[in-house]
Amino acid sequence: MDTSNPEIKQKEEEKKMPEVYFEDLDLSDNVLDALYDMRFEKCTPVQAQCIPPILNHHDVLGVAQTGTGKTAAYLLPILTLLERDSHPADAVNCLVIAPTRELARQIDQALQGFAYYTNVNAVAVYGGNDGVRYEQERRSLQAGADIVLATPGRLITHLQLGTLDLSRTTHLILDEADRMLDMGFAEDILSIVKQMPDNRQTILFSATMPPKIAQLARTVMHNPVEVEIAVSKPAENIKQSLYICHESDKPIILKKVFQEQPPQRVILFCSSKQKVKELAIVLKRNGLNARAMHSDLDQAERDEVMNLFRAHKVDLLVATDIVARGIDIDDITMVINYDAPHDAEDYVHRIGRTARAGRQGNAITLIGEKDLLSLSNIERTLKIKIPREELPEGVRPPQTGKDARNHGHNRNGRSKNGQSRNHRGNTEHGRNESHGRNDARNSQGGKPHGKSDNRPAAKRRPPKSGNGRKPQ
Repeated sequence: MDTSNPEIKQKEEEKKMPEVYFEDLDLSDNVLDALYDMRFEKCTPVQAQCIPPILNHHDVLGVAQTGTGKTAAYLLPILTLLERDSHPADAVNCLVIAPTRELARQIDQALQGFAYYTNVNAVAVYGGNDGVRYEQERRSLQAGADIVLATPGRLITHLQLGTLDLSRTTHLILDEADRMLDMGFAEDILSIVKQMPDNRQTILFSATMPPKIAQLARTVMHNPVEVEIAVSKPAENIKQSLYICHESDKPIILKKVFQEQPPQRVILFCSSKQKVKELAIVLKRNGLNARAMHSDLDQAERDEVMNLFRAHKVDLLVATDIVARGIDIDDITMVINYDAPHDAEDYVHRIGRTARAGRQGNAITLIGEKDLLSLSNIERTLKIKIPREELPEGVRPPQTGKDARNHGHNRNGRSKNGQSRNHRGNTEHGRNESHGRNDARNSQGGKPHGKSDNRPAAKRRPPKSGNGRKPQ
């Protein structure tokens, strides 16, 4: 085997990494009890490499994409530190910032599970809610919370109104920092950091390490431990393909795709919320069980759509990139890029919604004339050639000269078979969900997590033997 190829070398090194079990790490008993109930045993690579330095109070800079278990990689050690170390009861001791409401809700749900047997309390703060929710947030923040989970916009609002004090916050976590910078939150993040002590512990996660993230890390972190895992590579078990077509022919191709595979558990991405609205209406008129997901929906509407989709009461979710990141649904069978993603990172995040937890999945991309440059950049960055599909009968490829001739079509319009080279599948253990506990511990309105008077005692784990609890 040619191990001079860095990608092959990386995969060989990953194979050689020893398995690490949560009980091998210095996590608190209460956290381990929650993991035991949730049937989490083995760490993912990012968890195995991030948890020890966080427990040792180091700053950590993690490069890891969604689906690698990064949420648990920082929540588990932070919960342990908040239990073990002395912290003021009336202060915000840990601040977690996430770019979108959807990711914030996912982190909140994971926190509910991981903190179940602890005395750590948390408040979730994000926009899109009514005045009642805001008042609940305000009261909870003023009372103090071990962990505040927030989106930047809502956080800035509370800071401006004086309902949030970060002067004694000892832990800061920036999740999907690259996304926050892309969304224009750089100045907000820096203004938030200025209100925190200099001797805090800072943990930053990003899917990639562009110069802007490196600069942010230098500004807000102190000698961080750097961990890099699976940088923006599609999972091996995603079957990728694309159609190069006229923009006006996309509905015809979509009809062909759904004739070949009736839509079930499908996410269809569009570039704008207006197109999402229009396409969802067209699909429903054609008898498909489709719903739209976009930023014009208020929080209650978003929750309703996502709950229906999770419950298999909606087959087809038409969405903007608002759901491309952070939404962890394991059984998505297909992702369709109706509009081409802007760059390789967005492409990976979009198609990464399928083929989770070891499953197979399909990712289909429709490339219009204006998207050829984006396609070229995506393939060059990821070092892959996405297989081209044959266009439906009567549909002609766009006439774009050399670009069209070189993007997969021969003279009779049939597709060439480009072999996709993808790397790293998703890991099965240690995902960021809180399995089965969310209904019992829903934190609406900023209610704290952690123990309550009516909460059952922990189901004690069996005594550890050897180097940790191993599967039977």
